[in-house]
Amino acid sequence: MTGEVRIGDQARAAATRTLDTALRAGRLDLAEYERRLVIVQAARLRKDLAPAVADLPDGSGRTGPGLRVATADRERALVQLAGALTDGRLEALAYADAEELVNRAVTYSDIDAVIGNLDAKASHTERDQAIARIEAAVAGGLLEPAERHDRVAAVRRATTDAQLAALVADLPADAGPARSPRVSHAEREAVVAQLHEAVEAGVLELPEFDERVRAVYAARLRDELARLVADLPRPAAPPAPLTALPPITQPPRKRPSFETGMATVKVAAVGWVLMIGIVIALGMAGLTALAFVVGALSAIVFVGILVWAKRTVTAAMEAESARPAEIPFLPAVEPFPGRGPTWVDVDPAEWTSGTPGTRTLGRHNGELLSIAAIVLPDGTPVAITGGADNTALVWDLTDDSLRHTLTGHTHDVVGVAAIVLPDGVPVAVTVSPDRTARVWDLRDGSQRSAPLKVGYEPRGVNCLSLADGTPVVVVHNVSEGIRRWDLRDHKPLGKVAHGSYESFVDGMFPVVLPDGTALVLATDWEGPIKAFDLKTGKTRFELLGHTGSVRSIDTTVLPDGTPVAVSASDDKTIRIWDLRRRTLRHRVTGLLRPQLAVMCTTLPDGTPIAVTCDDNRNKTVRDLRDGAELPYPIALGGDLLSAVTLPNETLILGLSDDYDCSSAAVFSLP
Repeated sequence: MTGEVRIGDQARAAATRTLDTALRAGRLDLAEYERRLVIVQAARLRKDLAPAVADLPDGSGRTGPGLRVATADRERALVQLAGALTDGRLEALAYADAEELVNRAVTYSDIDAVIGNLDAKASHTERDQAIARIEAAVAGGLLEPAERHDRVAAVRRATTDAQLAALVADLPADAGPARSPRVSHAEREAVVAQLHEAVEAGVLELPEFDERVRAVYAARLRDELARLVADLPRPAAPPAPLTALPPITQPPRKRPSFETGMATVKVAAVGWVLMIGIVIALGMAGLTALAFVVGALSAIVFVGILVWAKRTVTAAMEAESARPAEIPFLPAVEPFPGRGPTWVDVDPAEWTSGTPGTRTLGRHNGELLSIAAIVLPDGTPVAITGGADNTALVWDLTDDSLRHTLTGHTHDVVGVAAIVLPDGVPVAVTVSPDRTARVWDLRDGSQRSAPLKVGYEPRGVNCLSLADGTPVVVVHNVSEGIRRWDLRDHKPLGKVAHGSYESFVDGMFPVVLPDGTALVLATDWEGPIKAFDLKTGKTRFELLGHTGSVRSIDTTVLPDGTPVAVSASDDKTIRIWDLRRRTLRHRVTGLLRPQLAVMCTTLPDGTPIAVTCDDNRNKTVRDLRDGAELPYPIALGGDLLSAVTLPNETLILGLSDDYDCSSAAVFSLP
């Protein structure tokens, strides 16, 4: 009878709002929306209204497989399908069919029918793990090489987790055969040794020994081995190791003391003066013989005391000089405590539970001085590190392997930059106090041309593409100001000299504005940020506001096309500047420590971010659109920062930790 209840305008308005919400969410197209709207307006009873909104959420939190799906839910399902295609849980042909089904899905049950079983599919990683278990089992003697081929082929054909689990159920999950019923080489050899002992003890005859040995090497399961030695005496337990006698504790010898020796000398001197007085008194009393005896004995005792005191003082001084200076050293720390190339997977769940670990690269033979990162045209992310060992190292960030060692500089590599040329060749540029810049082909690590002459004490190097596509390397040094080269043919493009360049902090920071103007941002320790025209060297404008020294600047372009600069200062602020309007866009205040370094990059979803570092090496990630802090704690040791953005993560690079200043670490942002 409830459906026979008449409805009023309020119920129709509520149903209309439900339809409007469903239209905005993509649950209804416009034609379906208009059809249902006519039903709502014409409804007089509750049962007439129900068909128009029965399969739509009403704002009360009602859920169910029969509800119509929203556009956002379809997009999430498509993302899940793309992830399944990437990690091998879904084949390309199946992905195309599943994508079409998701796009045509009307209700949540339609979506579940497509993606509900994705988690049960076998991925590339799971197949690789199963193959690794098979390889380990072959190496440990648990599987024969012939069986390995069949199992690996079956693993590669497996499509579900259940099929993979069945193929490796009888193999250990990690090193050590104790978790598997299959027999290893080591276990077979142990049983053969037990059989040898039984023969020597007269328990087994030689014919039976030969028969059991053949059975041992034919055995595949641990139970089969156990039956072959079940009737034999157990091998004798090895004798317990001798317990060392406790050392004899002797009373410690008293160390010679300088103070004791000097005090003895003083006491002997006082005693000698008294004895002289006694001898004189005896002589004046006419007891000459007694006075002589007392004087002789006193002289002998005094000389003995002086000899003992001298030896004590000498021994104390030698012991003091031989003892090391008592300087309060810090606890001994291994300079490079076992840090080989490692790659630590970061679980996104760790962002809510704590700070994920870092990924440590190998190290230089000297201090790490510069870092740059770039994605090669084939999609491989690489890092280039420059060190005090006169080399630059190129690292593959997919597995932390060393790709190339760039040698040729005769002094420290103080700056590194990288760019992909218009013809698709990735290059790195390194600068050094040996007054040269060198251009390297990142494909094979070869040097592309003769060294570029950059002048005395280069302070920085940057690469950028001009508005016409020309790839340019910009080097700043004390003696020459700014010098530029075309990276296609290494032709000099001139220099821009300025008397105060040597006071600029960390070199220049080039940027190309949307109108094609190439600028270089720079600042000295006390002045404002100045924007120089890269061609003429003239000051185009100044950015005013910092009340302390600007320690670092970086530039980027926001998604809406706005070119911005980010500056970090000793005044405990971070400022984001609009370079097109030449105004302050955001100011981050309330920071507790001076800011030393800043680096701009993007997250995989397109969010522009700045990573900043203060003088206590605390790292902060901020959204450049509004300056808001993002909840990504970064655990890197130093303020050398670089970044590279991949399809699924952004990698931040810096020093590995406080004790190892020769290696770099990579930190992953989701």
